[in-house]
Amino acid sequence: MKRLVLSVLVLLLMSTMIVPALGEEADPLIVPGTIALHLGSPLILDGEDMKSLDPDNPNVVPVIHKDRTLIPLRALAEHFGGEVSYNAVDREAIISYDGKNYIFPIDKNHYRIEVDGKSLGTVVFDTESLIMNDRTMVPLRVICEKVLGKTVGYSDRVITVGNEEIDLDEKTVEGIKAKIGQALQVTSLDELKSILGTMEEYYYRDDMIMEEGVSDMPTQATDSEKSTNEAAEAPSAESSAEGDYSSTNEQVEGVNESDIVKTDGKFIYVATSKSVKIYDARKGIPVLVDEIESTVDSNTGEYTSFSDLYVSEGRLVVLGTRNRFNNWIQPIPDVGIPETDGMISIEVMPYRQDTTYVYCGVYSISNSGEAELMKEVDLEGSLLSSRKKDDTLYLIVNKYVYYGYDDIILPMYKDSAVDEEFRQISYDKVMYCPRRSENNYLIVAAIDIEDEETPASINSFLGSGRTVYMSNDNLYIANTDYSRNWGQITNIARFSVDGMKVGFAGGGLIEGTILNQFSMDEYKNNLRVATSGWNNGSTNSLFILDRNMNEIGSIEDIAPGERLYSARFMGDKGYIVTFRQIDPLFVIDLSNPKDPEITGELKVPGFSNYLHPIGENTLLGIGRDVDEDTGRQRGIKLSIFDVSYKGRPEEINSLILGDSGSYAEVLNNHKALMLNPGKDMLAFDARLSTYTDKYEYSYFNGAVVVEANENGKLVVLEKISSEGVYASDVKRLLYIDDYLYYILDDDIRTFNIDTFEEMK
Repeated sequence: MKRLVLSVLVLLLMSTMIVPALGEEADPLIVPGTIALHLGSPLILDGEDMKSLDPDNPNVVPVIHKDRTLIPLRALAEHFGGEVSYNAVDREAIISYDGKNYIFPIDKNHYRIEVDGKSLGTVVFDTESLIMNDRTMVPLRVICEKVLGKTVGYSDRVITVGNEEIDLDEKTVEGIKAKIGQALQVTSLDELKSILGTMEEYYYRDDMIMEEGVSDMPTQATDSEKSTNEAAEAPSAESSAEGDYSSTNEQVEGVNESDIVKTDGKFIYVATSKSVKIYDARKGIPVLVDEIESTVDSNTGEYTSFSDLYVSEGRLVVLGTRNRFNNWIQPIPDVGIPETDGMISIEVMPYRQDTTYVYCGVYSISNSGEAELMKEVDLEGSLLSSRKKDDTLYLIVNKYVYYGYDDIILPMYKDSAVDEEFRQISYDKVMYCPRRSENNYLIVAAIDIEDEETPASINSFLGSGRTVYMSNDNLYIANTDYSRNWGQITNIARFSVDGMKVGFAGGGLIEGTILNQFSMDEYKNNLRVATSGWNNGSTNSLFILDRNMNEIGSIEDIAPGERLYSARFMGDKGYIVTFRQIDPLFVIDLSNPKDPEITGELKVPGFSNYLHPIGENTLLGIGRDVDEDTGRQRGIKLSIFDVSYKGRPEEINSLILGDSGSYAEVLNNHKALMLNPGKDMLAFDARLSTYTDKYEYSYFNGAVVVEANENGKLVVLEKISSEGVYASDVKRLLYIDDYLYYILDDDIRTFNIDTFEEMK
């Protein structure tokens, strides 16, 4: 294979790092017992492993203050075996190491040494200890050389700390930079302007507040490093209803995805652009109990449209878009046009200037279904994707950087947990790729949906994203780079996620483009990625990256001339569907991540857009039937594949719905699929066209309910017509206990889930 230079950062089209050929062992950059740091980077290199400098505060970085390098006291001391405590009353950080206590007063340029309560003296240094980002920051050489007795190396912003001196030659420095220097924190507005390619004067907006940076001045907050001062617990929310009810079809168990319809077993929540309606479904027939309506502010022109929902034990999260007009002209009352002998002066209406924000509203839901607004967060830009895990919501937003009137605009946001003012993200909350960045901000925000007083955690990166995948521990954001030299390549950035703590954790680059979120999967700390590319013809590949985002295994040139249509990973197995005129399903053994192997291939007519496991060794495919001779796409095809024998995958049943012209949203959106595993039932909305013997088409619009199980059963249980309801934006099915609900915007119909008798 072409040994691609592995770059790093996301979406941030980054600098490159050379990786060894598969099977080759790279020479270690640093010796055991030594760690490497980089100014502005939240990562360290420990041996060959990239780690967070401070896992409990993943955005802490080494900084320059008064020409001295400051590093987080706790992170370095604990890494080398010290114990750290903090005296909040006296504002002193204390290191216990090698039988001595080293006491660092905040804002002072000295530390004390004590043994068993007895003073051994005071050591003075030339800059003070500071609190930054809730961490005690102290001079590098003071803590490492004077306190810990380690050797410090320093070259071109690269720092090494260990038991012996390291030769920081050019190769070593570049190797370390390629690993932990991938994303660095912006230190000033001047640096940001330089990165974005302009040194023109910076202009502030009239309608915002500039959030103060903390790079140059310490904060006055007390050090929260394992402090006993914890926020009061939020009151417990109402529990969800007991019983059996559907949830959104999601890729990863425990990682929630948004949708336009949700249920918590008691209420049904339906989002349209103009409103979110809440229906009480506890008696079978839904009853509207509350509505959140979009309004337009006549004074500012501000309006909000809704798009997505989450529900979580007494909480409703509403996502959407908020538009604010920067030159809103208020309506003028009609006073008539006075008669005049002169000419009437006509002025041209100014061009409308508006700013688009991603809107997030968090509501508490009472036992009777009333919604009460708890908090709101607005982020400038457009929503790429979102996820929710436990009580934390994650928003991923793209914001293009516009160059107008020689100004540079940082993204704006508003967080009602802080105040009601719009303000710009601080420059020191922005990270960039040193060698190549985009004129686009990628914003990653974490929002606590339980506690209305907890501010959102908002960070930004000079880059962009296209595809998002999230495991229980990591968030991956991928973007395509069209390189003249390599063709299509994909940058993938990994962010560690732990509640409100989100931090950049590394990045990698692979050949080809990613189809969708199901093309990525994390398993046993490795990321498996399926891609398609163009290299003298279409080709498909599978890559495996380790926790450092280094490529450790791959299969390339899968089905040359065909295109990737779907992928799914299940434990040690991977499944890829490609298509040209027939549907090859490839079964891949991933038990050895360094040597993945295609163990089976099945060719059947058509293709599957979506693969879903319905048993340990059974896959359901949803896609299109295709004429083998002409390649003409026909109806919607459901297939059941037995993959119990790796070398012999088998299509054990199939079902064709309609003919050419048939369509279902589920072909392109997995969240449109309702699943009821207890009844082996699935359902989705569809438009079916059927070609009759008289060369005429008949049409069916409505819901299709299917039974599918791992034994191969695949039959239509019911078709529910939606005739008379047209142009619906919301088309979903869900179930609660014994009731099946078919939702078309404001129209919710209820059926017995066993007999499909409609309830009136």
